[in-house]
Amino acid sequence: MAKIDLTALYRQGLAHQQAGRLDEALALYNQILAAQPGIPEVLFQRARCVSGSDPKAAEADFRKALKGKPKDPAIWQGLHGVLRGPARVKLEKDALRAGIPIGSEAELRPILAAIAKGRAVQAEQAALKLTRLAPAAFWPAYALGEARLAQSKPAVAILEAAHARAPGHAKARLALARAYAAAARPATAEEVLRAGGDLTADAALILARIYRDTARPEEAVALLETYRATDKRVLADLAVSLAQTGRGGQALEIIGRMSSPPASLFRSCTIAAEEAGDFSGAEALIDAALATPQVGLLTHRAQLRQSAGDFAQADADLMAEIDASPTFGESYRAYVNGRKIKAGDPILPRLDAALERADPSGLDRAALQFAAAKASADLGEHAQVFPHLHVANREMAQAFPYGFESDLREARALKADWRILRDIPADGPTDPIVFVTGLPRSGTTLVETILAAHPRVSAGGEMPFLSRALSPVIEALRHGAPDGDLLAEAGSRYLTAARRRVGDAPVIVDKAISTFSRIGHAARALPGARFLLVRRDPRDVGLSLYRNMFPHGLHRYAYDLADMGRYIRLHDAITTFWQATLPDRIHVVDYEDLTKDPEPTIRAMLDAVNLPFDKACLAPERSGRRIQTLSFAQARQPIGTRAIAGWQRYEGDLKPLIEALGTEIDLEATP
Repeated sequence: MAKIDLTALYRQGLAHQQAGRLDEALALYNQILAAQPGIPEVLFQRARCVSGSDPKAAEADFRKALKGKPKDPAIWQGLHGVLRGPARVKLEKDALRAGIPIGSEAELRPILAAIAKGRAVQAEQAALKLTRLAPAAFWPAYALGEARLAQSKPAVAILEAAHARAPGHAKARLALARAYAAAARPATAEEVLRAGGDLTADAALILARIYRDTARPEEAVALLETYRATDKRVLADLAVSLAQTGRGGQALEIIGRMSSPPASLFRSCTIAAEEAGDFSGAEALIDAALATPQVGLLTHRAQLRQSAGDFAQADADLMAEIDASPTFGESYRAYVNGRKIKAGDPILPRLDAALERADPSGLDRAALQFAAAKASADLGEHAQVFPHLHVANREMAQAFPYGFESDLREARALKADWRILRDIPADGPTDPIVFVTGLPRSGTTLVETILAAHPRVSAGGEMPFLSRALSPVIEALRHGAPDGDLLAEAGSRYLTAARRRVGDAPVIVDKAISTFSRIGHAARALPGARFLLVRRDPRDVGLSLYRNMFPHGLHRYAYDLADMGRYIRLHDAITTFWQATLPDRIHVVDYEDLTKDPEPTIRAMLDAVNLPFDKACLAPERSGRRIQTLSFAQARQPIGTRAIAGWQRYEGDLKPLIEALGTEIDLEATP
């Protein structure tokens, strides 16, 4: 009788098992065990084959295998997966005593506690180690996902795995929804939340955030109103949602019902009210917050006043902030940006004193150095400008790291979207919207201010609504099947938010910088939209970028000259594509032409957006409008050539930028 090759049979069984042919695998494992009972490896694999259909049989095989290999973590983990109730708890205790990693909740409690205490980096390392030791367990995967979410890292894949292992675990479901939302997949996040049945307050808070992030703050308010009496966190979120709908007064009323509301809530509501165009509500919120002073509140109010042109009151707030917080860098930067500094300005000795101190944090130090660079340039001390700028930009680059490859991938994906997008019916609102776009510091504020001087126009500044409204569209383009209804809905959401901010003027102007990358998406969602693309000498753009500090996390490329050069060329590549694709919707405004000979350029610009010429557009500095950009001071000056060819003074310092401007960008690669 021929001898059975048990090793060959085992390999065949594994191959069947890996291919999902469990019956064939079981038949081979049974044949092996009939010939030689008690082989731990075979018992383990047979248990795995039946663990989903017959957990009792699986338990018996796992326990037999464990007798043969009592220290094998995989067997412990397999047994843990089929046990329930007291038997499972006992096994977890036994594993802890034996030092066997099985990925139980008890093992993960210290890691979850570390996340709660803000030690997410250490928690991620510990969770990753346990995930490798117990690759099929739920708790290590869940903890690893939470640790990554706490650091704003991608976490979808690991939390999908955790959710699949424990579909009924409520916190894992919420974490997965948060991960999808963070990955710009709001519709999927909403599906995950609603699949859990009735929404808990925790789920409602996540869903309300999704509503706000997709230009649906009214829905957030309606949702949170049903929970407001049950959870103080909901009251805070309701206040933010109300402010985002332009009801800053009601937001303040909600905050007034809370005991010891944090200053951060006032700030969040203030920003939301500003976005909605409710500037009186924003100022009321800041005024209320000042009842319990906190660093930065006076500077925020000063910047609101600067945007409205109230420089005297703004200066009073800034000096009061500096008196109270001598190393708070943003107050110095705001002061310096509001004027041309002259010798003898009272800010100069105070700025020097702040720079000499060792205690400012990284971001405060950066803001102080940006302020010092601006003051040095104003005073004609040009040799001091770039030493200050290099320190400032190093601090910002360290705080907000940049990766060019990520932006390149996204640009390729946006271009690839068009292959689907171009064939979807565009049935959205046809209201005349003018998007002014281009690189930051390219002259977009000047162009917007020129348009705002026209009697038929209302300009909203850098409105954040387009990217929010388009988020579900972009998700569907990459993870689903978009249709005309989804596009039209995005257009309507955008229009509702924009009208809330600017009113019912015949033409809306939106200066959202990020529009340049989504021109095709915006054109399909808003068939009546036109686009003014501002071009300026990239060396002047780069110099201006490097001299400025942007809201935390935005324009990260601007803090390194070489990164900046590559990004400028990436911007040129994607806008060139949109120009070729939509030539009748895009008009290029040359900044140098505009400032040297304004009238012909302005006439052509107005004609491109179907507006009749109006002389008021030749003197935009007289419009008296609120300007909420870094150019709030410059845009109140007559059109001129003051900012042309400024890069030449610093040509040597700008060498890394100039060299990087030779980068060739390929948008044809597969995203």
